[in-house]
Amino acid sequence: MPMEILVVDDDSATRQWLGSVLEAEGYACRTARNRQEAEAILHRGEIDLALVDIYLGTDNGVEFLQRIKTLRPDCDCVMMTAHASVETMARAVKDGAVEYLGKPLLIDDLMNLVHRLERQRLGRGDRVAVDDAEPEGFEGTAIIGRSPKMLDVYRTIARVSPTDATVLIVGPSGSGKERVARAIHAHSQRAAKVFTAINCGALAESVLESELFGHEKGAFTGAESARRGLFEGSTGGTIFLDEISETTPGLQVKLLRVLQERQIRRLGSNTYTPVDVRILAATNANLAERIGNKTFREDLYYRLSVVTIQLPSLDERREDIPLLVRHFLKRFNERNSRQVSVREGAMASLKRRAWPGNVRELENVIERAAILSTTGEILEDDVADVSADSTPAHASSADRPEDAEANATLRDVERQQIVRALLEAKGNRTHAARTLGIERKTLYKKAERLGIDLDDPCQ
Repeated sequence: MPMEILVVDDDSATRQWLGSVLEAEGYACRTARNRQEAEAILHRGEIDLALVDIYLGTDNGVEFLQRIKTLRPDCDCVMMTAHASVETMARAVKDGAVEYLGKPLLIDDLMNLVHRLERQRLGRGDRVAVDDAEPEGFEGTAIIGRSPKMLDVYRTIARVSPTDATVLIVGPSGSGKERVARAIHAHSQRAAKVFTAINCGALAESVLESELFGHEKGAFTGAESARRGLFEGSTGGTIFLDEISETTPGLQVKLLRVLQERQIRRLGSNTYTPVDVRILAATNANLAERIGNKTFREDLYYRLSVVTIQLPSLDERREDIPLLVRHFLKRFNERNSRQVSVREGAMASLKRRAWPGNVRELENVIERAAILSTTGEILEDDVADVSADSTPAHASSADRPEDAEANATLRDVERQQIVRALLEAKGNRTHAARTLGIERKTLYKKAERLGIDLDDPCQ
């Protein structure tokens, strides 16, 4: 028999469209515009699959999930929304949803999902009970985006968080890898414990080893007392190893032991100490190439990448730029008691330009424009891309002398920001680039173009 499908959506056009598509494919489809109508249908007969919108007027579709599972425990539930977030997806998965569809719905995606669920039902044994506990808080780790690629990221976060699996987060610099790691921790069983993040590329090997594993008294010059490392200090919680690709082969061997044996040995000690910590790692490098040139261990890669989350660059999800801009502006306005807005022309310019620094660069551009705004509005000129790499040759200031003064001002502002970042980072170029929201190679190009001496930026 074909599956019995229930569509619950307060939008009549969506209900009619889904009903027509599903019935044309041979499925028995019933529709409901609210929770009350849906419950009446669930009471009357068996439903194999429920497609439920998250926002049902005054009702919450995620909360309705628990009622569906009570009335029809064997019913598969799929959530639909145009306003996706990690929080709602994680809660939906924990409350029994098997999938999450973003709106506008695509027929191919919908039917592929329905056919897959139908095949699973045919071969399904006993269902496993789903823990319907509320997820932990997610304060301060919001991830913004509704693009298809971000929906894929949300799905993986929601599914991997309740487990204790090691996760490798891959993506370009500034794409939000640490935010993803924090989201996984926040929705895990370790959420009440500590989350520790460390940048493996910012410390020398000896310092990083001491930070991670700790040391005994006298282990090296200056070690006047024993000290626990971050693995011991994060017991019960999560440790996030950012830029894992920058670790040395020697340190990689020790990390492999932690993953395999769940124990560490402090510097200067002959004994091993058990540790209970979940490991998340991130990189913006191509680890396959690193493995090929023998700078990254293949066995460590497989231990780290039990689950891999691929974060898209901002250029790959430009439709999310307006959401991100509004989010950054809202936060800036609340923090500074301002009412800065953005003009349509400026938003269009932001969607066109290149973003080598990804979300971090966009955030810094918006904050800089908001700070320098004297009118309470961010205009197109305020967010002009001043990098040499993305400025068309025909649009140079030499060809347009009337823009020379404006370009000179932007150049001065950019130079001041880079110099300040270098000084605050005490010459650490990796930290300075991170503060600016760009990659190190972009920092080098900008410094060369602006005449900044990276060794002595005050010159």
